Amino acid sequence: MTTQLMQDDPTSLILPRVRALTAYQLDPHPASVKLDQNENTLGPPEPIRAELEERVRKVPLFRYPTPGQPEIRAALATAFDWPADGILVGNGSDELLNMLALAVLDPGRIALSPTPSVFVYGQAARIQGADVIEVPLTESFEYDVDAFVDAVSRHAPHLVFLCSPNNPTGTVLSMEGIRRIVASAPGLVVLDEAYWEFSGENGRALLDEFENLLIFRTFSKALGMAGLRVGYVLLQPALRRQIVKVQQPYPLNRISQEAVLAALSLYDLVLARAAEIATTRDALGARLEQLPGIDVIPSKTNFLLLRASLGGDKTFDGLLARGVLVRNVSAHPRLQNMLRITIGTEEENERLYAALKETMETS
Repeated sequence: MTTQLMQDDPTSLILPRVRALTAYQLDPHPASVKLDQNENTLGPPEPIRAELEERVRKVPLFRYPTPGQPEIRAALATAFDWPADGILVGNGSDELLNMLALAVLDPGRIALSPTPSVFVYGQAARIQGADVIEVPLTESFEYDVDAFVDAVSRHAPHLVFLCSPNNPTGTVLSMEGIRRIVASAPGLVVLDEAYWEFSGENGRALLDEFENLLIFRTFSKALGMAGLRVGYVLLQPALRRQIVKVQQPYPLNRISQEAVLAALSLYDLVLARAAEIATTRDALGARLEQLPGIDVIPSKTNFLLLRASLGGDKTFDGLLARGVLVRNVSAHPRLQNMLRITIGTEEENERLYAALKETMETS
């Protein structure tokens, strides 16, 4: 029997603010060259793969994962010179961002976010019923630090999101800019450093200056483990002890836990591979820039943002017809006619170049 509460429609029980959201989902597109999700297409270096395979052989899959991830937090503490009780590990950065929003935001509270930037920031805040204030990047997709500080002063946000290098633009926020924004903020500040290994800069030292700063990182990008879903946060121990209360038990499976330990044991190889990808990125960007009708935004990540005179939709369709899948971001009002392209293998990059050249010349 249908209850009066449902009013003949079970979806009426879903909170209005949730019904108003747009789900984050990608339409599946079959393509032989997949360059749409900022994955590390080279994957982990071979010694890390070998170390992981050896560890996985010994994993007791019938046992629950180790609660609290003490081994992982100890390894991260050693790698980044930060106390283990100030490290939070989760099922990808997305889970950790949602946990923070759950712990901090509520109706009547305010989150501040750059735009264009990561979709999850605004989504996580809106799920909690918080007001989201967006601060536009400049025309060249740089952070307008003065505008951010002014917005912080006017709105007194409970939570500020920063992403450097930024997704989807690939641009960076200077350490001095980060310092100014964090110093001005009355609430907590997220510094999302998902791509820091490709830029060679990170804000770890700022943790010694600011108690309201949280640095988010991931094993999905430079470490090439997107399929295992692992992220971590460096933050003050007192904050960790509160935020961990909203985390589900056993956020990481045993294989993901072993993958993290394998990668951290050979982290110098990860940084070397990130530097290799950055070199390839710069060379590919310079080459694509020479194509008629293509404008490439300078990047410090493992992807390139480019503007196509043909238009985002037509260029996307032209590439897809030639077997190359990229991310069409042109629906965003600040990203008209733009595509985001992951740096691929040598063969994939050649396929991309040929497909883009042919698309621009024949369409």
